[in-house]
Amino acid sequence: MNFRKKIIVQTTKEQAFDAVTTGIRNWWGNSNATITKIGDEFSIFFEEQTEWRFKATVLDKFNEVHWKCIYANHSFSNLKGIKEEWLNSEIVFLFKDIEENKIELIFEHKGLTPALNCYEICDAGWTHFIVTSLKQLLETGKGAPNLVE
Repeated sequence: MNFRKKIIVQTTKEQAFDAVTTGIRNWWGNSNATITKIGDEFSIFFEEQTEWRFKATVLDKFNEVHWKCIYANHSFSNLKGIKEEWLNSEIVFLFKDIEENKIELIFEHKGLTPALNCYEICDAGWTHFIVTSLKQLLETGKGAPNLVE
């Protein structure tokens, strides 16, 4: 079963769409680009020279965003066998109106399953970045990203 989170957020689909295309740095981490069209690529950088590079594969304005992981160099404190576990996996965001200024945000990381060595740390990481950081950014204007130097 793929990693999946569903949250209710006091925001609009437009704001959520913008956060996961042009505002990634505000809730997730250091990124080197933003997404404005299908085919755009960006990387996220974490500690220990971790880098993931993604390509936008679906941009259904204000409804859905997909990223495909096209490069993975994941390193985490002696956790073995995780370097390329995200390679070719897919990140999916779906946005559904519930009522005015309230949406359901569905996040799925296709390919991130309990069989992977990184699953426990990735579960904790995504839970923080989606349930806490992205939600806070959308509701208060301030997320809790991992901005490493």
